[in-house]
Amino acid sequence: MRFAVTFASLALALAAPLLAQAAEGGPQPVATLENRDMSTGDLSEKLSAGGLVILMRHERTNVPSRGDDYSRPANDCNAQRNLSPAGVAGAAETGVAIRAIGWPIGRVLSSEMCRATETARFIFGRYEIEPRLMHHDNTAERTVTVAGKEMNALLADIPGDSKDNTVLVSHIGNIYFATGMRLSEGEFAVLQRLPGGEYVILGTFDPGYIGAEARYVQYQAEQAAKAAAK
Repeated sequence: MRFAVTFASLALALAAPLLAQAAEGGPQPVATLENRDMSTGDLSEKLSAGGLVILMRHERTNVPSRGDDYSRPANDCNAQRNLSPAGVAGAAETGVAIRAIGWPIGRVLSSEMCRATETARFIFGRYEIEPRLMHHDNTAERTVTVAGKEMNALLADIPGDSKDNTVLVSHIGNIYFATGMRLSEGEFAVLQRLPGGEYVILGTFDPGYIGAEARYVQYQAEQAAKAAAK
């Protein structure tokens, strides 16, 4: 599980001031989605059928690291926190596992910040910049509340009849204030759009489980091949 508990604890510690503000009567999530908490096996089956949204927080970042300078361009990697070597390796491993499982992936939309675009590139090999996934900036007009509303507007714009899974790569504040859900670095949630247009969270995937799922799919294929050869 790649020390998931440790990384989750560290990730939440880095975001603690932001989430504490919400807990103490500060800005609240724009929406709190129902979480059906499906098993990873069931989630993988759903993703194999397509038509879902993979809402992902960028992979693991450097510790210690520089702070984000929002006065600089969003794609200036020298002015922000970046992926650690473990984050780069983890993203690449996740990409291999997803391809091995065979989840159909359609559009991959990402925040312009380097830790998000690099996560998308190493996992999926491609991405499109989506401004509504950009990190919030509480020193300017784009507060966490604005960022949460923009992410929900983006979710509303995703076609409900897509045969592929749509990927969104963003940041903890955006995700939390849009959905009420806390994700550790590299973790992602699987969202389903209901007939009425609202979304539910089917469950979450820690990247460590994706490799295990890929190995299980490979095992099943090998057993099927052996049975067919008899």
